[in-house]
Amino acid sequence: MAEGEEFGQSETTDSQAITIDGRYVINLAQRLPDFANVPAYGARDSMSPTTEMLALAPETFVPARANAASFIQIRSPYLLPVRSVSDVSGSVWILCDSPPGIPLTETSGWTEASVIDRVIVPLANVLHTYHEAGLTHRAIRPDNVFDPGGKSPACLGPALASPPAYYQPDRFEPLTSAICPPAARGNGSIADDVFSLGALAVWLLGGCEPYQKEASGVHLEDRIQKGSFAVLASQLSLSPDVLQLLAAMLSDNPTLRPTPRDLLNAAGHKGFVVRQSPVATAALLLGSARIRTGRALAWYAVHHRQEFVGLFVRGVVERWLSYELGLTQATSRLSQLPKDAALGESGNPASAAVFMEIIATIDPTMPLFWNGMWLWPDAMGQILTTYMSGSSGFPTDPTPIAFDLLRSGKIEKFAQITAIPGQAAACRLAQKAVHQVDVSKPTDVVRLPYILNPLQACLSPRCVSRRFSVPLALLQWLNTNPESAQGANATALLDIHMTSFLVMSAVRNRLIDHFTDLMIARNTWFLDLLLLAKLQHLYMTGMLAGIGRKLLPHLSPELKKWRSRSSRTERGERLATAATVGDLGLMYELLHDVQGLKQDQLAWSAAQQQTAQLENERTQLQHAKLELQPAVQNEMISLATAVGVVCAIGSLCAEMVF
Repeated sequence: MAEGEEFGQSETTDSQAITIDGRYVINLAQRLPDFANVPAYGARDSMSPTTEMLALAPETFVPARANAASFIQIRSPYLLPVRSVSDVSGSVWILCDSPPGIPLTETSGWTEASVIDRVIVPLANVLHTYHEAGLTHRAIRPDNVFDPGGKSPACLGPALASPPAYYQPDRFEPLTSAICPPAARGNGSIADDVFSLGALAVWLLGGCEPYQKEASGVHLEDRIQKGSFAVLASQLSLSPDVLQLLAAMLSDNPTLRPTPRDLLNAAGHKGFVVRQSPVATAALLLGSARIRTGRALAWYAVHHRQEFVGLFVRGVVERWLSYELGLTQATSRLSQLPKDAALGESGNPASAAVFMEIIATIDPTMPLFWNGMWLWPDAMGQILTTYMSGSSGFPTDPTPIAFDLLRSGKIEKFAQITAIPGQAAACRLAQKAVHQVDVSKPTDVVRLPYILNPLQACLSPRCVSRRFSVPLALLQWLNTNPESAQGANATALLDIHMTSFLVMSAVRNRLIDHFTDLMIARNTWFLDLLLLAKLQHLYMTGMLAGIGRKLLPHLSPELKKWRSRSSRTERGERLATAATVGDLGLMYELLHDVQGLKQDQLAWSAAQQQTAQLENERTQLQHAKLELQPAVQNEMISLATAVGVVCAIGSLCAEMVF
């Protein structure tokens, strides 16, 4: 990688263009309005110049989905095609066709027949394809569904360019997702997509009223108490068949919703049986709330924890679940939980674990609850990413939540209870990730986003706007851009985010076996040199003179370990030469010459000992008393006198002559 070369730009001579896969040309000068909340640019297919395309640039804190590449294979006449997911430029770009019409937010006048024929059935076809591929869409909302006009079926926009359900308004999300912060919603299940499709249909039939200014969580409690269909569709006058269809799609129990295959027959107006979750005849009082369902009990237990725990300890909760709802299996499990642990403080790990298990047992379709926050385990990486962006959308700091849940193994309890497909596997994946990246203290959780999402860009505040998703791009930026240097009081070139990103990329690319093979204990100038020297070798980057020059002035403390001035001078000159050419490996070897440093230390120790010995002898001579015989003393006096007389005569003669 030549020092002056910009990473990823070599495919095109235009600095305002990037070529992907040898055919798709992104015009960086053509910034378009955001597409489904994702930054968009103009693009074209050089092999099909008439094809209009979009290039989507997922933001660092709102990255593309971890399995984005899988979505390229999904094809449907009612789905906007995704042509490529590429990081050849050093950042993730998603290439897709331009939408065939206007978003549904700009439409109106929908009838029951048009909603079923042009929206529900075509999008159910798409969801069926997703379901067969083991994927979920999780972005079905009016601004991501497009109307080609006339009687043509609607077209669904892409699902992969942002985290699942991240931009979904509450009204288009099932309760089990809407109660979570947007970053904590996870991939969900295909039943969640069915709910979103039903909510979209209700919105269309309700006159397409603007919802963008609707406050988050405004309808949640009503939906908990009355049911989502009753709240969202309360103002609609629907035919019996459509009412049954939408009531089934908007069921708050995901296991009771129709499948996408079922919806393919919706155009025939075939009847849908709305199955109900158990409802209690006698309400359970908790605070001011009258509770009649397990879901409502789980919800209000969180908001009235002390009162709920009191009922739980006395066995009231178990008896009510058994007698009123017939949940004997849940009752049996609850009876085995330690009631004394439930009485602990909410921040206590043991108490939090028991409370999490209680909530999951009462309603196994609900998300995990831990110390004040609802979340789905497969969203753990995005939760941490969003929190690092400075977002205030969390009820509490998720960092200790992630650490406590994953390090303690308590998340495995949730995996055993949850009824949502895929969540047990997600729990195991998250727990495995903790060991892969050696999370041993809470601050180490910043490493998790990189292993849980291979498309996660570097989260360092210094380069967050550049969206670096490839290690070579970050290395090149550090090497060539003056702005990549730290401030005057910096203690290192890299920060913890850069380090985690670079090391995790090496693990993922199988350049090293284990995270700890490359990870450094902390960021210092010398340890950064060690890491960067290894990366220079692993990635075969060529010389990195820019990085060498940035490191050189800060390596004096390491050079001063050599006691010999001549050794320091000689090594300093060689170090400067290596830095100038960018040989980081040689720089490290010069400073980490264990044998040479040992010999230098031994020579210095020997010199110190010799100096001490001579000083000791001098001191002894100064204080020694000479013991001589009288005859010898007289001889020495006579000799000294004679020498003095000769010197005096010599001086006198010299004065007379001159």
